[in-house]
Amino acid sequence: MIETHCHLNSSRFQPDRAAVLARARAAGVTAFVEVGYDARTSQRAVALAAAEADVWATVGLHPHEVAKAAPDALATLVRLTGEPRVVAVGEIGLDFYRDLSPRDLQREWFRLQLGLAEEAGLPVVLHTRDAWDEMLDTLAAHGPARRGILHCYSGTAAQARRAVELGYALGIGGALTYGDAELAAAVRAAPRHALVLETDAPYLVPAPKDVKRNEPALLARVRAAVAALRGETEEDVDAFTTENARRVLALTAG
Repeated sequence: MIETHCHLNSSRFQPDRAAVLARARAAGVTAFVEVGYDARTSQRAVALAAAEADVWATVGLHPHEVAKAAPDALATLVRLTGEPRVVAVGEIGLDFYRDLSPRDLQREWFRLQLGLAEEAGLPVVLHTRDAWDEMLDTLAAHGPARRGILHCYSGTAAQARRAVELGYALGIGGALTYGDAELAAAVRAAPRHALVLETDAPYLVPAPKDVKRNEPALLARVRAAVAALRGETEEDVDAFTTENARRVLALTAG
């Protein structure tokens, strides 16, 4: 399995990060994508990827963070996209659920970072809440050639079809185990080439939510949920989601 979205630099992993990585590897995770969401976490993602042979990094400014961006934030991201183990710009996007940054500022930064991805020749990792149609409209008009992943997909089945038609993969994580009928319909109907696995660790513990902290080893629960929903074997899900992650993010191993 490839873990396409995690936050191993979270303070919640500080006491036992090495053990967390070891458990995930033992569970069958062969590669991790450490996701940045502001300048600091993007720099830390790059550092972790440099230290661990099976970790890659993304760099970007989350919509919650754009209102707090330093004047040199974009220049920092431009520099970081040149680092050798950076595989995407993200997580970036629109979040109209919490509105922790003004919507017009979110839109401005989203467009800026889509342009950054295009200039760098990188795909994008996208965060969206309560903004799916606007997100898809923006991607249709301005999405980078390399496309990318809709992280923690939570839109409708119809929106999923549109995203796939635009060339984006759906990031499927613990939310699939929470009983959302629309999400289940989207995953059931999605073509194999459009699905990748993620945990968003330490967030979104997959059911039965028997631990307080999610971690990449629990990606096996997501794989099992996808397989059961689609009537496929876990081995098949493992194979096609791994191939998709390699292709979308241009990973050289895992």
